[in-house]
Amino acid sequence: MEIIEKMKKEHGINDLKKEFNEGKLVLGIRETLKLTKKNKIERIYLSTTAPKYIVDREEFKKVEINRLNIDAIGLGKLLGKNFPVSVAGVLK
Repeated sequence: MEIIEKMKKEHGINDLKKEFNEGKLVLGIRETLKLTKKNKIERIYLSTTAPKYIVDREEFKKVEINRLNIDAIGLGKLLGKNFPVSVAGVLK
């Protein structure tokens, strides 16, 4: 069971990297929320330090939400950014 959980988490991070390299990612809560309202976001990735109110937003209930096992600083570094990233949205 633990191996499956670990594989799912690694798979999510690998997908995130691939989508970032393809230019399909939008970084940040405001930008992701704005595009979700326009129905242009397919999936959302959340860091472990993402604010809890995000999941409760009505707009985000329409899309798939993937929780990553990495904090905002680590997510920013993973994406090659010098700032923390709590939320990343995948464009349709």
